[in-house]
Amino acid sequence: MINIRIKEAAELLNAQCTGSDIDKYIKGISIDSRKLSKGSLFIPIKGNTVNGHSFIRDAVKNGVIATLWNKDEPNPPDDIAVILVDDTVKGLQELSRYHRNKLKAKIVGVTGSNGKTSTKDITAAVLSQKYKTQKTMGNYNTEIGVPYTLLSLDEDCEAAVIEMGMERKGEIEFLTNLVQPDIGIITSVGLVHIDNFPSIEEIAKAKLEIVSGIKDGGLFIYFGDDKLIEEIVRGTEIKESIRKQTFGLNKNNTIWLKEFKQGLDGIEIKVSDENFDELHIDILGKHQALNTMAAILSAQELGMSSEEIRLGLLKIEKTGLRNEVININNCNILNDCYKSNPVSINAALDIFELFKSKKKVTVLGDMLGYREMSHDMHYNVGKDLSKHHIDELITIGEEAKYIAKGARDNANINNIVEFDTKEEAAVYLKKYLNEDCTILVKGSRFLQLEYIANKLKEWGNE
Repeated sequence: MINIRIKEAAELLNAQCTGSDIDKYIKGISIDSRKLSKGSLFIPIKGNTVNGHSFIRDAVKNGVIATLWNKDEPNPPDDIAVILVDDTVKGLQELSRYHRNKLKAKIVGVTGSNGKTSTKDITAAVLSQKYKTQKTMGNYNTEIGVPYTLLSLDEDCEAAVIEMGMERKGEIEFLTNLVQPDIGIITSVGLVHIDNFPSIEEIAKAKLEIVSGIKDGGLFIYFGDDKLIEEIVRGTEIKESIRKQTFGLNKNNTIWLKEFKQGLDGIEIKVSDENFDELHIDILGKHQALNTMAAILSAQELGMSSEEIRLGLLKIEKTGLRNEVININNCNILNDCYKSNPVSINAALDIFELFKSKKKVTVLGDMLGYREMSHDMHYNVGKDLSKHHIDELITIGEEAKYIAKGARDNANINNIVEFDTKEEAAVYLKKYLNEDCTILVKGSRFLQLEYIANKLKEWGNE
């Protein structure tokens, strides 16, 4: 974590500093007054609904020694050091830039429409086999989360994997220039956040902004099977010193998938690199084989042996709400509630096929961010359910009604039930807890459909 005196932090930010003990060193950063270590710096964030400045007394009680403070916010504390800034978010970002420039760690930056969190988790697991490695925790991949992650990196960190998300043009460029990755990865490009872009081509260009921050002599890794990505790469000015490698299913990639098998205990893969025998990974889904190959290329770039990589792949710590299998009595729940789009739904349904329960129930909620395309996108998801064995379809939300319509028109599903809320759906699903049943729960993060899995677990333990 950042190691700097309070007064030096103020000088770095060209900010006025008030209070006593300004020669003390900051021991940690927090943007949450409930999650503080003693001696840390509190950075209150003013959001649309919550203003972090309101929690300063809680932060002081929990042991902070200093706080950033927006100049236009009233009543700054008088019992700790206060660094007065125009914008606490920009202050957070500038402190992270300072800390990043001091770090000797090799950094892998990851972005993509799908797969970036899994790729982060896999890459970090592999690198940790040889190096002291840290990674983005949870979904801290925004203009606030990325600098917070950078500030959380220890001074003796040897490798870090930083996830970078985006909703609008220019965000990846900003984040990658903060992160300054030695290796940049694009996992995929898809119709995510299309409500903020005129076309998928513009989404691809925005993802390619990652190359602007890759260090001289660094490596750019991307999914080589995607013709759109290849086209945008050819049309993007990339520094000559940056090398390019690709992964995919086709043999013209730097590394490609030769064999794939999966069961409920994970996946087995063989790749084109002859230094590897069959690799076992404790995750589900063919898409994870692709993410694994991106991690392999990153590890090889950082000098890891095939044996170190193999061992690292056995120690993946997965971020929650992604293909989480929960067993309750005779019922299995495949809890995949972090996000939802047609690609991630298909990936979840492929895993759903692995379960051989007598009854298969799929719960799908609204997919957000598709503007005027929304009805057609949802209808086509329902239409494509005809490719899978589903006994019952439950939909949640207004847009998801079009999934139900697409399924009624095209899929052979015995029962289709529509609900307006997750609470209603959970009550309905309770009856399956003692049946030989598998339930897939999938929806956009905004809907928080993990509520269903949590309630079913609660009822199952009664």
